[in-house]
Amino acid sequence: TLVAAACLCAAAEVARAGGAARGVAKPDDGAGVAQGARPAGEVLVVLQESMLDALLDSIVSQPNPPVFPLSKRAPSDKNCVSEISPVRESGGQRTSVRFREGRVTAVIAFRGTYEAPLVGCVRFEGWADSVFNLTFDAARQALLARVEVRDVQLRGIPSALGGGITGLVQDGLDERVNPIEILRAEQLGGRVPASRGASALRLRAREVRHEVAGQELRLRIAYEIVQGD
Repeated sequence: TLVAAACLCAAAEVARAGGAARGVAKPDDGAGVAQGARPAGEVLVVLQESMLDALLDSIVSQPNPPVFPLSKRAPSDKNCVSEISPVRESGGQRTSVRFREGRVTAVIAFRGTYEAPLVGCVRFEGWADSVFNLTFDAARQALLARVEVRDVQLRGIPSALGGGITGLVQDGLDERVNPIEILRAEQLGGRVPASRGASALRLRAREVRHEVAGQELRLRIAYEIVQGD
C-alpha cells in the first residue's frame, strides 16, 4: 500500500496538544477495560507530516511501485492489462501526504491502462484526492487507516470513457488499498518484566485517540495490563 511503509516508522515523544482537532480510534469489538485487566496509563506517539511525505515519495519513486488492478477479468491483450500504478507526479500534481483541517489527506498521482470494449487499449493518467480515516482494531491490536477517495481527475482519455474509468479508479483504490496498517501489534504492545515463577504479564492497547496538530499526527495509546498468552 502507498503509505503503509511510511506510517510504520513512528517516533515517540511527549508533547502537549493545544487547539487541535481530535478524534478517537475506538476498538472494533467494544470499548472498556477487559475483565481482569488493569489500566496502565498512556503513551504518546507522534508522526511528522514531513517524514510520512518523504517516505511516501520514496515508495512511488522506486523502479517497481505498487500496481492495482482495475478489472478482475483476464485481459484479451496481454500488452493492455487494466491497472493503475502510483507515480511521483502527474499533470502538475505531486503524490504527497498533507495534514489539513484536522485530517490526514493525500494526493495520489497515477498512470494506468484500461482495455475498453469496442475501443481497445486506453492509456491515461491523473490523480486522486483522498483522506485517511483512522480506526483501532482491538482484536488485531492494530491501528488501521481506510482510504476514502474524495475526487479523481483523469487526463488523456476520451470524454465518453471518463466516467467509467473514474469509477474503476476510485473502486480500485477504495477496495484494494484498504485497510492500511499504521501501527502493528508488536508496536502497540509489549511484555511486562516479571519475577521468576510469576505469571507472565503484557501490555495491551485498549484505545487509541488521535489528533492532528499543525504538522503532527499525535496518537495517544491507552494501555492495560493483562495476563500473557
